Amino acid sequence: MIHLDANLLIALVKRSDVHHPVAAGLVSREMPLGSSSIAWMEFRSKPVHPAEKAALQALLSAGVHPFDEACADLAGKLYHLTGSKRRTRLDSMIAASAILAGAELATVNSGDFTSFVPHGLKLLPFP
Repeated sequence: MIHLDANLLIALVKRSDVHHPVAAGLVSREMPLGSSSIAWMEFRSKPVHPAEKAALQALLSAGVHPFDEACADLAGKLYHLTGSKRRTRLDSMIAASAILAGAELATVNSGDFTSFVPHGLKLLPFP
């Protein structure tokens, strides 16, 4: 399974996005796509046409994974282990969700997530 970060969720619905071809390429893989509810919230923080939202939801065969107590516990641990930097708070939540889902995380901002790799995050190599 592949979890998409917000930047790739956006790229899937915005054909003009520079990362749209890569995001579309992920859809053509034989792996189920999903997202954390945190990345979904980031995606939804900008206006999205209902048709775009519906089309994206149809592509996410693995769905949007809820942020539950287990995610919160792991995110807190990851946040602490990686230096408790305020700017990494949401990233630690996205990483925890991917780890617990057994998913690889696809993002165009891999540098934001490399500190979580030693703690179990699998980053999908970005072309």
